[in-house]
Amino acid sequence: MSSLFERFTAHSTHILQRAEAIATHAGAAHVEPTHLLLALALERGSLGAEILAKVRVQTDALRAALHIPDAATRAPVDAPTTRRTTRRRAPAHIPLDENTRRCLEKAALVAATHGHRYIGSEHVLSGLLAIHDSAILRVLQELRIEPDTIAPHLANVLTSTSKFPEFTAATTPAESAVSTEQTQAAPPKTPALDFFAKDLTAPTVATGIDPVIGREAEIERVIQILCRRTKNNPILVGDPGVGKTAIVEGLARKILERDVPDILAGKRILALDLALVVSGTIYRGEFESRLKQILDEVRQDTNLILFIDEIHTIMGAGAASGSLDAANILKPALARGEIRCIGATTYDEFKKHVENDPALERRFQLVQVSEPSAESTTAILRGLKPYYEQFHRVGITEEAIAAAVRFAERYLPDRKFPDKAIDLIDEAAARLRVLTKNDPLLRKANALTATLEQIDHQKRAAVAEERYADAARFQEEHATALRELTGIHAKLRHRKTTATGHIRGPEVAAVVAQILKMPVEDILLEEHERFRTLDVQLRDRIVGQAHAVTAIAHALQRAKSGLAAPNRPLASFLLLGPTGVGKTETAKALAQLLFQREDALIRLDMSEFSEGFTVSKLVGAPAGYVGYREGSKLTDTIRKKPASIVLFDEIEKAHPDVWNLLLQILEDGRLTDATGRESRFTNAVIVLTSNVGSDAFTRASIGFHAGTTPSDALASQYTDIRQDALRELRNRFRPELLNRIDETIVYLPLRREDLATITEKHLHVFAERLQREHQMTLDTPPETIAWIAERAFDPAQGARAVRRLLHTHVENPIASGILEERFHRGDHLVLAPTPDGQTLDVRVHAAPKSTRHPARSTAHA
Repeated sequence: MSSLFERFTAHSTHILQRAEAIATHAGAAHVEPTHLLLALALERGSLGAEILAKVRVQTDALRAALHIPDAATRAPVDAPTTRRTTRRRAPAHIPLDENTRRCLEKAALVAATHGHRYIGSEHVLSGLLAIHDSAILRVLQELRIEPDTIAPHLANVLTSTSKFPEFTAATTPAESAVSTEQTQAAPPKTPALDFFAKDLTAPTVATGIDPVIGREAEIERVIQILCRRTKNNPILVGDPGVGKTAIVEGLARKILERDVPDILAGKRILALDLALVVSGTIYRGEFESRLKQILDEVRQDTNLILFIDEIHTIMGAGAASGSLDAANILKPALARGEIRCIGATTYDEFKKHVENDPALERRFQLVQVSEPSAESTTAILRGLKPYYEQFHRVGITEEAIAAAVRFAERYLPDRKFPDKAIDLIDEAAARLRVLTKNDPLLRKANALTATLEQIDHQKRAAVAEERYADAARFQEEHATALRELTGIHAKLRHRKTTATGHIRGPEVAAVVAQILKMPVEDILLEEHERFRTLDVQLRDRIVGQAHAVTAIAHALQRAKSGLAAPNRPLASFLLLGPTGVGKTETAKALAQLLFQREDALIRLDMSEFSEGFTVSKLVGAPAGYVGYREGSKLTDTIRKKPASIVLFDEIEKAHPDVWNLLLQILEDGRLTDATGRESRFTNAVIVLTSNVGSDAFTRASIGFHAGTTPSDALASQYTDIRQDALRELRNRFRPELLNRIDETIVYLPLRREDLATITEKHLHVFAERLQREHQMTLDTPPETIAWIAERAFDPAQGARAVRRLLHTHVENPIASGILEERFHRGDHLVLAPTPDGQTLDVRVHAAPKSTRHPARSTAHA
């Protein structure tokens, strides 16, 4: 029993001493379990007392139930100490009764079961419950406390709390115990770190780390900081996925390979799992005790370097009322250089948590980790290629690597290199591996395994029934099937060392298509092909503005060929012209044709930015104002979708401060928001629209009403119209803004033939919708299109007049006919002007009676 007491913590020893004092004052001949229970409840700061308090055990009520006077519990007892003692001795004045001895033995057994090298108050409480002492059960019943309510709290503490002492020094085995147990294995020097951290420099860990490529400068900077005398704590800051953790892993690999200065030779980098340190610390003091022991172990061994990933989580970690968080516990050790610590976090979290705490920030040396370029990412993928080929057993071609970088840059703009490109390669290889799950050889092996089990079962049944001839036959069948299965397994083992296939560009494109839910054909269509035919595609969408379409296509082709400035937007356009001529439609068409995404158009209505304070909507509210750090309409969106069309609609309505922002975007291709984060516009197309110079357009359109102006006459007037519009534009906007725009394009008023083409397009779309929803066909003869185009000709309205006429003369009559059941499914409708030419008439060419059904709108059924 004496060796047992040497493993007691200070709290446990104090509980025994207090129990002896209580027994003495109560006049008892032995220390009983009830005395131990009361002493445990009175031991403030111990886990056992915390658990009893949690189940509402009140010390006064417990004392009264045990009929023990108050004076007995106030007897002078030595306070618990956390200092190391040369020996712990059991109380010797009053002996322990049999149940108390059993309780302490049970406590030791519980500690051993959970791998604890000490016996604490929680183990003593567990022992008290385990012996089922009748006096304790009676007292708990008087207090209306079920033992079952204590058990869950005990289980939580024993399984989730630290496998380390409540106080570090208090649990160190006595020197005498160490001397008498020389044959036992010595305890580890860093038990807390062994449990809460992973050694990145351990050979088994470091050899499994992927190589770090293109980060030599960052690793060298980290090494320099670690070699400092004080403040030798680097913190890696960068966007998610740029390789911050990989830099630390690369340093660990360099240390293992002895490719570091002498001062770092033999160092160990330990990645601390802060979540594991915090988990289960439900009682005050547990977290501080764990972290204190971790820091003590790092202080004692100068070869240890602590690595805390997501280091911003130390702010507030483990904090409770009246206690310190991890950051405040770490600060003194970091400042004095007692420990070396490497941190890693993102820009957002660094600004939010670390930068706002100057006392913590000054203890770290900043190492910025920027996103690698596409070329660097390609080199990284080439270096990682053998590891992914070996894991997935597929070949990775250069075509796949180039496609992964290209597609990741284009279609995953909200993520960072190299992470997004690596993910595409990884998933493409996994997808190819999954597609081989229906391998005939593997299916045959599974079938043979099932057959062997069946034959074995039949053979045992035959032997049991003494059908030995059948058993012999089953034995031969079993041997034949086993030989065949062995041969198949040999083939499968051979295939594990060879590639089962190769991933190329289409396989990577298929993964992107799955992520974005878009056709893989759109992704595989080469960009140069898309830009080469851009002129033709735009002419099909934008009617009557051939000169504008040509200028836009040439500017974009120039940018994509690499001849434009790389640090500016792909292209910037200022589109002038009256309303309804296709300026906004041009931006929509560019978004669809260039980026194949419906959300590729970022539209900003400048009428919302007519006041100076509204600039904060674009770049975020400044510090101290409402909405600070809540994000911004422009910078946050372009950061997530850098390959976009940014449309500043009706720019003349914007406040001049908005124009100032445009200067920076158009010249340098970047914009800094209120929090200091930079957004890049180098993959975006900037489109500005304006109605400035509308008077010039109106005057020029007067001659078109008679319908006698031919195309060459219109072209001859274009120069005069353009000069008038540009003159008014220069009077309205500052030259530094206009000079930064690649192309200023003047849109002409639409002619009658243009309106006829637009009308035909709208009617075609409407007819498709009618066929899809109601299975009706619509016939629109040329005179119908001419009738609509003639009445839609209004320079003040442009093409929008066509839409209004279609609502009035086409869609409304057909909708009424459907609802009144005058039109039926399968009907053939003919839209033609009335004889007097005042309106349009919808005539029905009925389908056969067998196919006639009342038309009902599926959208509104």
